[in-house]
Amino acid sequence: MRRPNILIVTTHDTGRFIEPYGVATVETPNLSRLAAEGIRFNAYTTAPQCSPSRASLTTGRYPHANGVMGLTHGEHRWDLHPNERTIPQTLRTAGYRSGHWGVEHAARDPQRIGNDCYDNVCDIESMVAGVSAFIEAEPDQPFVVQIGLTETHRVSDHGFGGSPFDARGITVPAYLPDAPDTRADLADFQGCVNRADAYVGRFVRVLEERELLDETLVLFVSDHGIAFPRAKCTLYDPGVEISLIARLPGSPLSGGAAPPGMAGIMDIVPTLIDLTGAEAPAGLHGASLLPLAAGASPGHAEMFVEKTYHSYYDPMRGIRTDDWKYIRNFEAGLGVEVPADVAGGGAYRDLAGRLEPAVHAPAELYDLRSDPGEWTNLAGRPEYASVESELEAKLAKWMRETGDPLLDGPVASPFYRRAMHGLLQ
Repeated sequence: MRRPNILIVTTHDTGRFIEPYGVATVETPNLSRLAAEGIRFNAYTTAPQCSPSRASLTTGRYPHANGVMGLTHGEHRWDLHPNERTIPQTLRTAGYRSGHWGVEHAARDPQRIGNDCYDNVCDIESMVAGVSAFIEAEPDQPFVVQIGLTETHRVSDHGFGGSPFDARGITVPAYLPDAPDTRADLADFQGCVNRADAYVGRFVRVLEERELLDETLVLFVSDHGIAFPRAKCTLYDPGVEISLIARLPGSPLSGGAAPPGMAGIMDIVPTLIDLTGAEAPAGLHGASLLPLAAGASPGHAEMFVEKTYHSYYDPMRGIRTDDWKYIRNFEAGLGVEVPADVAGGGAYRDLAGRLEPAVHAPAELYDLRSDPGEWTNLAGRPEYASVESELEAKLAKWMRETGDPLLDGPVASPFYRRAMHGLLQ
């Protein structure tokens, strides 16, 4: 098989809130087509925040290993370690040229990612024109194009900047109240999901018009869970479940299957290496998706998830299996972080003061079979001691094997280090 071209479209804060994952109250025909002709994965991110999850996407490594344990912009200042290799840098070893349009957000300086062409324009017409010109410039060389849509992130007024959509009704997740402000917030979100899908369709048409669609791996991936209370910025499933759809005719990434085994955002880099023959960076933490798509692998037995910084220092690490979720909290604090963009939304107004858990427990254990909403913390109960001990041991082993800096004590932020450096000069 000829080395495929690659198109990766990433959205902000979308989770699995699209039709292919069972949300019937939005209109996402383009994503539904990709899922019907490709593969829809049961996928999870590494972290429930933008920069850490995107850094894992482009490096195939956990945030605490690649250096991005918090946001990269402004005074947050987190960044990739100098020796981390990204998707463009990895695929260059196989002869690929690379371009990125829109939101990047995995490094402090987007140029660090190493694309041949980078444009932070977010206007859809400019993005389509730029991608079209890039593809046409060197038709004989394979390309990797990445699109970072601003949708479905909240905007400055804490809404979603679009036309509310409720023609099919409103899907109210079980962890949110079915109340007026929440429903209005979700209608706004649904309209933004529809817009994101329409933009995905624009880039698919760019490939179709040049008769490149069936020679191109099209990947759609959301970075983490939706921007609603008890989702984004939490290690509960609504925070770490993501959409991951891949379409490539003539490969295992075709046929419309939805394998139940767990996949992860870090599996994207190993998959690209498997398809292109690119040189693999050292220390990858993911695995190729091709065996899972072909039915030759059951997927990951465990998914590890983490958070260190977002709005504030809130270190936690977790492990998810098919049946259990175990979270270890390393600081006291609010049980559910609500980032500023979410705190300004209607759903938070309906929930303010009633979020559970109210404060962190040292450990959290949930039986996902009987309690998929992760409401009843079983940690510390004698009858679950063996399960808790086993998961805790696996979590500790993972932290050691991946060099988690939490093992050496509290993690200092770039802001702290910069302030201390200035004080001591």
